[in-house]
Amino acid sequence: MGGSVPFEEALAARLSLFKPSSSQVQDFVEKRPPKLSPGIDELVKKLKANNINVYLISGGFRQMINPVASVLGIPPENIFANQLLFKSSGEFLGFDANEPTSRSGGKAVAVQQIRKAYGYQALVMIGDGATDLECVKQRTYNFHICQPGRLLTYLFVMPVYNFVRPLAAKADWLVFNFKDLINSLN
Repeated sequence: MGGSVPFEEALAARLSLFKPSSSQVQDFVEKRPPKLSPGIDELVKKLKANNINVYLISGGFRQMINPVASVLGIPPENIFANQLLFKSSGEFLGFDANEPTSRSGGKAVAVQQIRKAYGYQALVMIGDGATDLECVKQRTYNFHICQPGRLLTYLFVMPVYNFVRPLAAKADWLVFNFKDLINSLN
């Protein structure tokens, strides 16, 4: 919603429109396997080969992000995302409001939690959405890469968009494909 509405309100409004059941979510995940942005798998492998931890930080849902993380070899403890909640009958109940990514400013909170928990001196973030802009404003990372067309927000932090958002003007580096990032690691 372009950042004009607090994220938690936008999330609740979107979910209230279709109230997905547990079986609908499972069916969606099974019928639509992850489609990764070209080069992201190679970038993550290269980062991991260089002992660089990769985190997925998203305002999306774990139910959809876990398969992406699995393909990329990113452990569940390195995922910060929302959790859909269901009744025992499978009926939609809501989302876990305790997740930092469930509200405005949540990605910045997640980045701060990661920095505090692991004592990282340097963090690089890849993202171009309105919630990534909150991280930019708070400078919770050391270097920001705007990559339109990414899959998730990534904290090397990574987030699919096919256009350049206004955040690009605030980025430390604007890239249009992951090959540029991979080449910079060589």
